[in-house]
Amino acid sequence: MFQQSSNSMSSIIGPDLEINGDINIKGDLLIYGHVEGSINCDGLVTTMKGSTVNGSIVTKFADISGKIEGNLEAKNKVSLSSTASLSGDLLASIIVIEEGAKFNGLCKMNSESEEKLQNSKVANLNEGTKV
Repeated sequence: MFQQSSNSMSSIIGPDLEINGDINIKGDLLIYGHVEGSINCDGLVTTMKGSTVNGSIVTKFADISGKIEGNLEAKNKVSLSSTASLSGDLLASIIVIEEGAKFNGLCKMNSESEEKLQNSKVANLNEGTKV
């Protein structure tokens, strides 16, 4: 679940810690406590059961077991466990929602292949045929 990778540092917000303000982090973030503000993370954001985040989260990966009141955007995968509560919009390439999770908002899935299709030219069936 929460592992330190070789090229990023991991940080932990303990259960007795409350952060008031935005967080910008290059590594992974594990939250047991309370955050009042937005989170911008270049790694994995993990919220544990009993934790709360009042603000938006932008990250590469998210593993949510706590409560979030704000939008959640992940470039790759979002997992909402059975104890998760998300009140806000969700945007990710891969979305996993376990039975029992609470989600109130709009959901949009994006993918690199979808973006490539939008930027590439669609071939005309009549191209290359002789009249």
